[in-house]
Amino acid sequence: MLTNSDSSLIKNHLDVLVIGSPCVDLVFGGLPHWPVLGQEVYVDSFAISVGGVFNTAATLSRLGLRVALLCELGNDFFSRYILEEIKKAGICCNLVIMRNQPWFEVSVCLAYESERGFVSHISKQSKVAFSADGDLTVNQHFKDVLMDESWVHEAQMLLAGYDFKAIFTHARPSGLPLLDAVSKPGTTIFFDTGWDPRALSHTLMPAIIKRGHFIMPNQLEATFMTDTQSGEEAVRKLAEWIPTAIVKMGARGAVACQQGQLIYCPAYPVKKVMDTTGAGDAFNGGFIYGMLKGYPLANALRCGTICGGLSTTALTGTAAVPTAEELEQLLRI
Repeated sequence: MLTNSDSSLIKNHLDVLVIGSPCVDLVFGGLPHWPVLGQEVYVDSFAISVGGVFNTAATLSRLGLRVALLCELGNDFFSRYILEEIKKAGICCNLVIMRNQPWFEVSVCLAYESERGFVSHISKQSKVAFSADGDLTVNQHFKDVLMDESWVHEAQMLLAGYDFKAIFTHARPSGLPLLDAVSKPGTTIFFDTGWDPRALSHTLMPAIIKRGHFIMPNQLEATFMTDTQSGEEAVRKLAEWIPTAIVKMGARGAVACQQGQLIYCPAYPVKKVMDTTGAGDAFNGGFIYGMLKGYPLANALRCGTICGGLSTTALTGTAAVPTAEELEQLLRI
């Protein structure tokens, strides 16, 4: 496995290509109670960080993998901050496409009693057009996203000089043309989903998921998109579409389904939960690390739960994730 000690990307090789939109997270921690309309509430803990797929990319980089982030940023101060943090995290920024316009992607996170709520704004909405009944065929979908073809071509040109072992991205109808364009034979594809009810309920989702090898939604996302009631039911349904399905269940840990067999992994115990924002993203990074190291599925799940658990002990999703050496030591306990 290559390390990221040299940011020049020797021979343009990547362990993982991460595709998606990073955002700025404004995290308020330790709320005494949930906000009441018309009243102001003060907290002792506050942090600004980059979130979204950045959390997974940064976790992978901290674990010593060579990672690049393929995304678009603008000329606004949030975008400049994101780019600075990408560089600080040791993530290759050669695939960041800069636009000469504001590109706001911001989330305000309120952390309360081991859970959190979000208010988010995205200045560039998905260009997927839905028909009246919400049902699109693959051919119709490609027609609807023709306005994005120039971006797909731009991404292909940037990636021409790179090879990579794995891709991590969110399963999205709007991301299908790009995924098909950049995927290569032998590349392992890891999916998360994120919370987007319109995308999760889209009829194209099974077809998109079938293009991958692993999917790692949380329980709310998994049960919503499979119309099931439990993590176990959801993971079995997802495993009908993909070789290995995983459902992240928070304090209950994670459950995977592979070849019809369920494998459970308990949550990593921590003394105090500060903020669960980005814990699922850190899990993704730890799990991908374990699979690329060649670990059995059960051990890779432990890598995920350790990274996810430790991330909850500090504000933001990556402040407390372990290094590869620290993770390997914890695996031996």
